[in-house]
Amino acid sequence: MLVRSGETSRNVAAAFQNRSLRRALIAFAAFRPTESAQWIAILVYAYGHGGNREIGIVAVCMLGPTALLAPFLAQVGDRMSRERALAFAYLAIGFASALTGAAAAMSLPSAVFYSFAAISTITISMVRPTHLSTLPELAETPAQLTASNALTSTIEAIAIFVGPLFAGAMIALSGPDAVFLATGMLMLIVGILTLAIHARARITETKDPVGDALEGFRELRRRPGARLLLGFVAGQTMVIGALDVLTVVLAYSVLAMGPSGPAMLSAAVGVGGLVGAAATVTLIGRERLAPAFFLGVVVVGVPIALVAFVNGPGAAIILLGVAGIGKSFFDVTSRTLLQRSVDDDVLARVFGVQEGLAMGALALGSVAAPILVAQVGVEVTFVAAGLALPLVAGIAFERIRAVDRGAALADPRDIELLRGTPIFGPLGPANLERVARNLVPIEVSDGDVVIREGDAGDRFYVIEQGKVVVTKGGAELATLGPGDFFGEIALLRDVPRTATVTTSGPASLRALDRDAFLAAVTGSPAGAVALGDVMDRRVAEHDD
Repeated sequence: MLVRSGETSRNVAAAFQNRSLRRALIAFAAFRPTESAQWIAILVYAYGHGGNREIGIVAVCMLGPTALLAPFLAQVGDRMSRERALAFAYLAIGFASALTGAAAAMSLPSAVFYSFAAISTITISMVRPTHLSTLPELAETPAQLTASNALTSTIEAIAIFVGPLFAGAMIALSGPDAVFLATGMLMLIVGILTLAIHARARITETKDPVGDALEGFRELRRRPGARLLLGFVAGQTMVIGALDVLTVVLAYSVLAMGPSGPAMLSAAVGVGGLVGAAATVTLIGRERLAPAFFLGVVVVGVPIALVAFVNGPGAAIILLGVAGIGKSFFDVTSRTLLQRSVDDDVLARVFGVQEGLAMGALALGSVAAPILVAQVGVEVTFVAAGLALPLVAGIAFERIRAVDRGAALADPRDIELLRGTPIFGPLGPANLERVARNLVPIEVSDGDVVIREGDAGDRFYVIEQGKVVVTKGGAELATLGPGDFFGEIALLRDVPRTATVTTSGPASLRALDRDAFLAAVTGSPAGAVALGDVMDRRVAEHDD
């Protein structure tokens, strides 16, 4: 525990040493609770103006357009400076939120309130993919990038309960208008702060945004296992959408918890999610995730179903907290299985499709819940929402196991081999596994020439066993052994091979093709910076 605590402290310090990276993380930490708080405020406003029926209508009007636009909006950061796209998103949220709050405070027609709130919801969908794609351009070292990704995940978990608690306090104090006015002002400040972020210049290609987004759908059509996973993600999000509505109904109509009740119940899910996020470290490196996936589905659903039988706020809060723990396990396992099931070069677009589906499912759940409450009552609706997905998971468990078995998984020995290199060692577990999955085993005999001076570079090599001799112009430069690597200079500098590498006895190598290598280490400026010292040393050796 002490070792982990010290490592976490070093990671935080590494990320916050970079001024632009620090600003980006602070901005995201301010934004993420805003997202949760505004949705609670919208539901409370709708419930106050039209009850359950209006909640369902509003959910469709808010989330429907967002679901359709999310796969396309996620690409804004690829068509302009990402840090400017991020600032634009924050400022747009700020203006839309402030106008939404003003509409509620001045008691303008609800259509005006919902119009501004819809704009805010649409712009919110731009932030997460833009933020995640901006971090690699801001990080100066792999340690900073790893730390910033870890901090982003922590912020996500914390915000799930901070946002609803903030919303509850503001609603109890003044009403939904206070939530939007406060978060609107905050996002305007965050947007201005983000304008001071400066990333390294990058080359952008002009692409067809429609064609790019559709590639994610094409990949899903080719991957039935990935479709199954996204179906469960959509189903789980639909349950969460229904739960957002049901907590409002439960707090007001059943448990008489008052204006802050919905936020307290939603926050319970967030607290459980934070506990579950800490527990998911047990999944790192696990080869088979189907059992944990199924467990997550069950632990989310069964407690929600049991809420139907509670007679007090305390029991409801505990059960929803347990559901939050299950949600963390579901999120981690479904995301990991999806990453293992689709091609890396279209993974971002597949996640863009997932975001759109999630928004649509959230809307569908928000619509279905009030209809079911009106038809069969609150208790039966909780039972149906909780047990539907576990029953489907039980029926489809063998298919889930098939996806798990078919997903590419790196050999642990290859992961350890990469971890021992200065190039890939700083990468996080998920990125390291992704690189290791692309390694190609090569067996060579004594005296074989692996690379020849003057040839075009096509692969990067790591030595698992054996030795190789590096020569330039016939002069010996170095002898490399297990754990050493070679071949990176020609790939990174796009030049012919600068030396010849010949085996000294039989050897086992691992090769990484040019595209996979460049994607891993130069997909962000952080990778290139990390290689700087190694490159300079190797070039100096070869020039001597």
